[in-house]
Amino acid sequence: MISTDIIRQKTVKKNKLIPALLLVVIIFSAIPSFAERNGVYVLCYHAFLEKKDPYSFSNEQFRDQLQRLKKAGFTFVTFEDMINQRISGTKNILITIDDGNKSVYQAYYTIMKPMGIKPVLGIYPAIIGRMHYAMNWDEVKKLADDGCYIASHGYHHMYLSTKYYEKEPQSFKKEIYLSKKVLEEKLGRKIELMVYPFGVSSDIAISELKNAGYKYGMSLIQKISDIPVSENFLIPRYMLTKPNQKGLIAYFAQNAEKMSTASNTSVRTTEVAAVDGGKKNYKVTINNYPQHIHKMVMNDVIFMPDKKIADNKNNEKKKKITKQPKFKPFVHKNANNEKIQKNSKKQSSLTPQKNGEKETRRQSTLLKDIKDAFFAVQTKFTSMIYSIREITADKIAVIKIRALGLFS
Repeated sequence: MISTDIIRQKTVKKNKLIPALLLVVIIFSAIPSFAERNGVYVLCYHAFLEKKDPYSFSNEQFRDQLQRLKKAGFTFVTFEDMINQRISGTKNILITIDDGNKSVYQAYYTIMKPMGIKPVLGIYPAIIGRMHYAMNWDEVKKLADDGCYIASHGYHHMYLSTKYYEKEPQSFKKEIYLSKKVLEEKLGRKIELMVYPFGVSSDIAISELKNAGYKYGMSLIQKISDIPVSENFLIPRYMLTKPNQKGLIAYFAQNAEKMSTASNTSVRTTEVAAVDGGKKNYKVTINNYPQHIHKMVMNDVIFMPDKKIADNKNNEKKKKITKQPKFKPFVHKNANNEKIQKNSKKQSSLTPQKNGEKETRRQSTLLKDIKDAFFAVQTKFTSMIYSIREITADKIAVIKIRALGLFS
């Protein structure tokens, strides 16, 4: 017969264990259950040009990215699919394209439309039909009528930050109200989505968006977007750049392959968790905006050439065109000998010049090799980071399942 003391000791241990288990359950219950999770990876593009800046992709590069995602089992969805919850699973991609660059029109009809892709187009009216690098209103309307979802991207593409509101409240409101008004008048449709310029949002921006009649806002928080949408005015997106695109797409493809072959629910629950690194209420602001992107934004390298560089080139051309004063040299009987000597001097001076050109080419090749090596290392590093995050998410999911199993 078990003594009363032994029973009492077991009761005490059990009473101590229960609060600890409850604490574990409470902590991990804050983590969303991924077993029945639906979500979309929202990708952000800018232009499809043969340019060296990090934010432009050629048509060939863009087509290759889309084909890789499709081959990996991803489905391309629309924004209407997203907000109306016509999506299942997490192997879904929504394409968004900011700014309204002229290259988007051709890329849509030659690449996206044949693949059944209807992107979200973030348009800011200040450049449409006014700048040579932007689409005109007829092109934007044709894309809208063909199924592309049109969103506001501000009016002049300004930061929707608290600082800008405090400094220039009227200009701030113009970004929100006037852009919506112009787009609706030009395109004959309601504008309910704001794609934040530069991804920068603020509490005052969200308040004014709601007051203006917007229902959604897209940021640049890099994580999967849950379905149903949990935060309408902070829908996350991944911005693709030349340095990160290979690592991100490789990770998405790897993730999709694992999900398609997984048969165990506990394995499937962790597949999407790997990319959810942002805080729930995190906003991209001026203070935490990536410096390298900030530099790109201020120089507007996507569309406009650097003014100083252009001016320097024009000055150099003017210098070359400037004519030197003509004069008639004195000719004497030794002119032929002097001509021979001059030619020999020219030939001797050409040798170091050619050597200099070879050295320049050699240095250019070396720099290109270094650049390619850097991008290769960066791609591997990006993939490694996502893998580490995935492993961490696996561990958390296993602990959660075990903790819940104690009470089942």
